[in-house]
Amino acid sequence: MKDYLTRPQIKKRARETMKGHFGTAFSLNWLPVIGTILVGLLFAGLFAGLTYAISTSEAFRNSVTSAVNSATEAGRNGSAAGGNGGVSPFTSFGGSLIGTILSSGIGFASLEWLRLKDYQVLEHPFKKAFQGFKFEYLLGIVVLYILTSIAGIVGLMLFVIPAILFSYAFKIIYLLYYDVGDKYGYLELLKLSWKLMRGHKFDLFIFQLSFFWWYLGVILTFGLLSIYFTPYYNLAFAAFYDNIYQNSELVQKNITNPEDSTDNLDY
Repeated sequence: MKDYLTRPQIKKRARETMKGHFGTAFSLNWLPVIGTILVGLLFAGLFAGLTYAISTSEAFRNSVTSAVNSATEAGRNGSAAGGNGGVSPFTSFGGSLIGTILSSGIGFASLEWLRLKDYQVLEHPFKKAFQGFKFEYLLGIVVLYILTSIAGIVGLMLFVIPAILFSYAFKIIYLLYYDVGDKYGYLELLKLSWKLMRGHKFDLFIFQLSFFWWYLGVILTFGLLSIYFTPYYNLAFAAFYDNIYQNSELVQKNITNPEDSTDNLDY
């Protein structure tokens, strides 16, 4: 019998893991936290400066209006010409890949921490935040990123809804790779991720939506709330995945031989 946790129970598990260990939580998540705060403060400064300048200078207001109109016209021309706004697809791809490698390493460590016994604390959290760049994980993360990107493009070619379904079907694939990547090939991992998320894609959507007030709080505090929210969310997502994984056939049937087991998983 499968014993799934509820959303409140999943979140409680994450909070209890963090409780009394804020230093560990921050050490593991410091880079995305600092990045969020810097972006928040930058936008806060720009917003304050623009608001002051617009309210005190009519010449500045006219300049802003002219600049907006010029940018709008340039955007129309660029779209008509098939341009991408001056952003190289390789730059976008590379930045997204690096972010995925970093977030995967933090996700691996969050999952490890979540599974420790009550009296244990994650060791070397600062170092483990970058474990996605270790060779034992790096190649797999890169290959899975490329494969899921291709799947996403195929989904978009079909329509928006399939693209969203594909996206949610592979949300857990990097944590799944951390758990069983040594037993399965990359295409098999895609199949496993799809199977494990069957019946849970909408659950994950609602789970993420349940953090709406946290997202809003991060925006209203110009990123400062992310000091707590980022490690909390990463642990909660790891707990969401672990809730599915521990109730899957991968664990319940104690599968150890991938050649025999993949045929029994009913993709």
